[in-house]
Amino acid sequence: MPTPLRHSAFRKLWSATTLAALGDAISSVTLPLAAIEVLNADAVHSAVLSAVIWLPSLFLAIPVGSFADRTGYHRRLMAGANLLRVVILSSVPIATAFGVLTLTQLAIILAVIGLCSVLSNVSESGLFATTLPPELYVAGQAASYTGQTVAILAGPAVGGLLVQLAGVPAAVGVDAATAVAAALFLLRLRPVGRHHEPGSPQSRDRRPGLAFIRRNSLIRTALSVTATGNFFNMVFLSVLVWYYVHKLALTSAQIGFVFSVQAVGGLAGAALASRLARRIGLGRMLLVGCVLSHAPLLVIPAVGATGGLVFALVLASTLLGGVGESVQDISVGSVFALVVPPHLRSQTRGAYQTVSFGLRPLGAVTGAVLAATAGIPVALWVGAIGGTLACLWLLPSRLLSFRGQDDPSEQPESAIALAQ
Repeated sequence: MPTPLRHSAFRKLWSATTLAALGDAISSVTLPLAAIEVLNADAVHSAVLSAVIWLPSLFLAIPVGSFADRTGYHRRLMAGANLLRVVILSSVPIATAFGVLTLTQLAIILAVIGLCSVLSNVSESGLFATTLPPELYVAGQAASYTGQTVAILAGPAVGGLLVQLAGVPAAVGVDAATAVAAALFLLRLRPVGRHHEPGSPQSRDRRPGLAFIRRNSLIRTALSVTATGNFFNMVFLSVLVWYYVHKLALTSAQIGFVFSVQAVGGLAGAALASRLARRIGLGRMLLVGCVLSHAPLLVIPAVGATGGLVFALVLASTLLGGVGESVQDISVGSVFALVVPPHLRSQTRGAYQTVSFGLRPLGAVTGAVLAATAGIPVALWVGAIGGTLACLWLLPSRLLSFRGQDDPSEQPESAIALAQ
């Protein structure tokens, strides 16, 4: 068993986040297919629905992060988010059974799911540091990403097959079941690490998470890279499923398989993460991940035909993109855990997510506009090229030379001094 998973608290957190990722992966295929196949949504509708799920990140991530750090309710917020997800997902099979599912209802469902993601993601940053000692942060990030990637590997394939064989309600039901199981793991988790007393004053700033990001050049640069990448990634993803269905003539099962192959790449990236971090450092690891997560996707708009060779090219580019995404996410998560002080982790994560995820709906809307005015391939080209160029933020930054555990600047206690 990998060392981080020997810690009971981390093992429960790992189980909960892995199960939640499985549900997310199923929904990532199920809900877009419901819009396209059940409600006959066009590319613009699909892109707008893709934007809705990220709106809560724009408006709620900062207050949720502040509330989590002020109260210490990280675990309860994550568990509550999973239970809320069960409630909102249950409306899909009910509406489908009575033939009253609409695009408006689907948009509301996606918005609530987005809120659940905000509650979970922001709270996880504060909870993660209480489940492991600092020397296991990178290994813990890699283990978390591996578990979630395995879930993402299975989720789209399961979702695609369920939609094809049993319909949308069955796929949504499996998603809801994973959320229930994740909530149960979280309710049994007992943090063991150091954490601040709830309600204690930590900063004179009204928004200490934003203030910390402004002061700290490492986190500020990481945010520039990920926010830019997220914007262009959503330009790309907002029209991707429609492109797969209507231009490349892929079936629901094939689309699920494509997303699962991306997760195989994620597993490979997670397996390489610790070795890469030791050999080239976390900063250069982020550079590699940023380029590799976007550049291979240029293949997808380059192919406009159908057939086995085209499908193989799509799989290959998606596989490499999965490797890059895994490497990038693990490097950013490790830098975050090493640099941000414990009492600011949820607040800083909330501020970080407000900017990084908050740009996603704008990217999705941009994808819709490009699709409507210039065509689907143009939106895909812009998304892939723009995402690749996000790495340019790293070149003049000292984050590029930041190594991590062997860097004296890594410790949270020294982060405030380094932020000046």
